[in-house]
Amino acid sequence: MGIFGGKNRVKSQSSATTLIAEGCAINGHIKVENRLQIDGLVEGKVEVTNQIKISESGNMQGEITTEHLIVNGYFEGTCHATYIQILSSGCVNGTVYSDNLIIESGGKFTGITKPSEKKDAKQEDDNITLITNDTHSTLTESDLLTKGASASLST
Repeated sequence: MGIFGGKNRVKSQSSATTLIAEGCAINGHIKVENRLQIDGLVEGKVEVTNQIKISESGNMQGEITTEHLIVNGYFEGTCHATYIQILSSGCVNGTVYSDNLIIESGGKFTGITKPSEKKDAKQEDDNITLITNDTHSTLTESDLLTKGASASLST
């Protein structure tokens, strides 16, 4: 058979790394299933399931969402990651949402760190409507806790 036919096809690897090479510039929204290595310039929003590595020649500006971010180049923007490592040549400027931030000697971080934001249905809908004597007001769960109020449902 021809080059593209037959049974000798190579199956894609589940641990494959997508590479944005040095000299390459991308502006937009990137979604990658597994791993991404940035050796060039990326501006925009990047969502990667497993890991993003910004190499020493890499430059990323925008918003990152990933499990693990490794920076040995330059990142500016907002990052949501479970683990963030800033290596000795790495520089991060912006806001990071993570519970695990490691900065090696020589690495630079300028900005704000905040705890990870867990996005789930409960957090998006944690307002409770309190109805008393034909009036009602909307309180958050934390308002109820700080005011000593309690709510219960019976079935």
